[in-house]
Amino acid sequence: MNDSANDLISATVSEPANRTRRDMFRLAGAGFATAALSASGLARAQVKEEAGTESMMIERKGINKDLRVFNIDLLEEEAKQKYGHGTYVFVSHGSGDQWTLRENRRAFGDYVFTPHRMQGIVREKIDTSVTLLGEKLPHPVIVTPFGSHGLHHPAGEVATAEGAARSGALLTVSSASTRSMEDIAKASAGPKWFQMYLTVDAGQSKEVLLRARDAGFKAIVFTVDAIGQGSSDEYMRLGNPRPWLPYGNFPTGNPNAFKTNLTWDDLEFIGATTGLPVIVKGVTRPEDAVAAVKAGAAAIQVSNHGGRALDGTPAAITVLPEIAQALQGDVPIIMDSGIRRGTDIVKALALGANAVAIGRPLMYGLTAGGAGGVNGVMEFMNRELINTVLHSGVDSIGKLNESHVRRA
Repeated sequence: MNDSANDLISATVSEPANRTRRDMFRLAGAGFATAALSASGLARAQVKEEAGTESMMIERKGINKDLRVFNIDLLEEEAKQKYGHGTYVFVSHGSGDQWTLRENRRAFGDYVFTPHRMQGIVREKIDTSVTLLGEKLPHPVIVTPFGSHGLHHPAGEVATAEGAARSGALLTVSSASTRSMEDIAKASAGPKWFQMYLTVDAGQSKEVLLRARDAGFKAIVFTVDAIGQGSSDEYMRLGNPRPWLPYGNFPTGNPNAFKTNLTWDDLEFIGATTGLPVIVKGVTRPEDAVAAVKAGAAAIQVSNHGGRALDGTPAAITVLPEIAQALQGDVPIIMDSGIRRGTDIVKALALGANAVAIGRPLMYGLTAGGAGGVNGVMEFMNRELINTVLHSGVDSIGKLNESHVRRA
């Protein structure tokens, strides 16, 4: 999609039978009423504001514009003005008292850099590339799986895919996406993985997994920590106010219940069904990481679901070093949860990660600028990444190690 800032986009509205279109507008909020995308993936049409009507048509300025991002907190404030309050709370909050959400950010301050001077490093020649599961990437920043991109932009994951491809970023698509995996794959010119929430219906899970393989996704990200995903106290007080959007990967727009009694047999099921490498996402204990590799995991994603799963768990950056120590380089490690700057990325790489994944910052970019906003976030992350590596005194991110940081 190559829309100008004033192009019009439409979306087919689909919602539960017991919720009226007026309800959808009210729940979305006056600041940002998102047109929901149908499960069949219909997503292009006119967006036009008709205040006070039930047409569900709204005008969105800056649907696709290049953003020069300087700070994710400032970008979040810009995006906040476009969300309704309930949607903003859903996107930005963690679970419960949100201790883990705050800890994910605070814990980066436990580590400080030890700059290595006079190493003759040429900034323009710094190598930020990384190879993951046989795929060489220009930089180590991955789009983490994040559901319902239609809450942020009428084109949903299609705009995210286009923005990610501009920077060469690896795209991970959630099985809870608003657009179908096939539509997203067609829009993505870059490498892509598919994230899977297994459902209680094994036949349905198998069908979705085979579709992902046939659509060209090169690996499956198996999320193991969303077995009772929580909401913040504020979100519950508001009465679960975000608009309901159908999931584009399921015929009815709504899957059977997600499976919660997960075992390592499920990892083997995914691998046997698709023949693709499987990344286990949601690991915060060294012994779980080791067990995952023994069960066939091709990579580990250290994550606490961005503070959205169990409140009171440690920050991802806190548990990363011990997991890296336990795995001893047997498989690649990806880390997410709390990353907002290129300096965070370098700390994660120095402490044992091979790559990092980001979610909320990209959603704020998607809201503010569409594909151009997603690319703007990636450019910001990589700009800071290169500057920090330069100060570290190495010419490649592969040379970063624990000697480049220390406990504060």
